[in-house]
Amino acid sequence: MYNATKNSRLIAGLIDKSVEFFVHKNEVYCLHDGLRFTFEEIPSWILDIVEADMLKHPEALKALATWENLDNEEHIRQYIICRFGGIDDEPDIDTKGQVHEAEYFDCGLRGTCKYEGKLCTALKVENGYLTKMELEILKHLSLTDKEIACKLNISPDTVISHQQNIRTKTGLKSKVELAIFAQKKGII
Repeated sequence: MYNATKNSRLIAGLIDKSVEFFVHKNEVYCLHDGLRFTFEEIPSWILDIVEADMLKHPEALKALATWENLDNEEHIRQYIICRFGGIDDEPDIDTKGQVHEAEYFDCGLRGTCKYEGKLCTALKVENGYLTKMELEILKHLSLTDKEIACKLNISPDTVISHQQNIRTKTGLKSKVELAIFAQKKGII
């Protein structure tokens, strides 16, 4: 019999003291200890942790410094959007105050943002990072390899090669496992 409590995965911060940021309708929210905060309501100790993490990423700071029309508060907000905007079951800040790797979040500017790869990050997986093209392949897994190739203007052999690289990096074996992974990570 299925045990919902044993096999279910909950959104971080929903029932524990970890922190999960997410973006909904261009608004930044934070889940912590079962409470939802708007950006303006996020406890200062959480923002202090985010600021300390910002200092560890000079390339992200450089991108924020050149982003036009952002004031100090908006720098933190934009950093959260770009690095932690997706909602998932892995905390952005764990119960010990450790910031986890940035997650994949499609803000709507992917592929056109001049700060892509500087402020946001590629998706870290078990054996490395997925490239932009590998992420594109994952977005279209419901299509045949030939259809993916046509859509992305690459050869079917290149699609197969990218899929093999994704399998190697993620440790996943089948197209179905990759599709489930892509769903869990918010890629599709």
